[in-house]
Amino acid sequence: MQARTAGVGDAHRAGAGHVVALPDTVEDQFVGCHVSTQPGPAGGRHARIPQFHTLLCVDLISEAVASTRAGRAWAVHNRYAGAWATRFPAITGAGLHVVRHGEPWLIPEDGEPVALRPGSVVFVPHGPPHGFSSAPCAFADLPAVRTPPPDPEHVDVDFVSCCYHLDRGTGHAYLNGLPDVITLVIDEERYPGVRGLADLLAGHAGPDRPGGDVALPAIVDLLLVHLLRMWRDQQDAAHPAAVDPSLAGVFDLLARPYATNLTVCDLADLARMSRASFSRRFTGTTGETPGAYLARRRLDEGARLLRHTDLPLAAVAKHLGYATEFSFSAAFRRGFGIAPGRFRNRERGLGAATGPSGR
Repeated sequence: MQARTAGVGDAHRAGAGHVVALPDTVEDQFVGCHVSTQPGPAGGRHARIPQFHTLLCVDLISEAVASTRAGRAWAVHNRYAGAWATRFPAITGAGLHVVRHGEPWLIPEDGEPVALRPGSVVFVPHGPPHGFSSAPCAFADLPAVRTPPPDPEHVDVDFVSCCYHLDRGTGHAYLNGLPDVITLVIDEERYPGVRGLADLLAGHAGPDRPGGDVALPAIVDLLLVHLLRMWRDQQDAAHPAAVDPSLAGVFDLLARPYATNLTVCDLADLARMSRASFSRRFTGTTGETPGAYLARRRLDEGARLLRHTDLPLAAVAKHLGYATEFSFSAAFRRGFGIAPGRFRNRERGLGAATGPSGR
């Protein structure tokens, strides 16, 4: 695992809009979207997808961040004085750290220590082990088990940490394709809100914070979006759909929170491709087959509903497009390794403030 340091460059601007086919079975899914329909050949209809823009409605950033919401949001406020070192174990999920005060050292599992300063951000897109210390050291020299930070009255170093800890499988393909550890420095002119979000995160870290179940995921979401934009700007990389505009309408539809009961044929029709051609191009863009993508998305939404609502299992199954509660339960058990009812009971017991691996 190599730690990679980057600045913040200019934003990429994608190209103009285009027209994609919109069959009757899919058009109803566009309620609330900024699209317009017009007559097409042979009496069909088409949807005009708006011009691409830097809010990334047709890229993977929104989809990647949305996929993490199936996990538990967790945060901790780290305050240290004197000589210290701490380790963050590997997790399935995405996490980040923002340095608010002092000059700690990032200790990656492999590679050289990296000096940090106020405004430094450490982004771990897919949760490898790493640590921090008051001085350069080897990863093997870090404490074997993470313990709560001491929170002294006077501190030399202050940084906040947060993550989404997923309960199953691997994270989103877009996040998994990023380097193990990314370090960025906040550009105050271009991203003035990141420091404020870090301050908000510090105020909501820890257990028993009223409103934490709502506030903490919202803050983590915003931080992840900002960091992915910063990384994208640095790399000057367009979202793949900007390179392959025939998929833009598909990603725009999939970004909608209710688009959970679509089929591969629906998406292929929307892209005006055969199912085989669509599957090849979609897999090349996302790293997942359309079927695996849709199945993961449905189960992630199911986990979110089980964690945050009191909907009966039958209602969750219907919302996700499963024919029966039994079929939803069987799919959920295959994906998460636990029955949905037991998953809900376990999550209610853990609470949003419980950290990964008992931290």
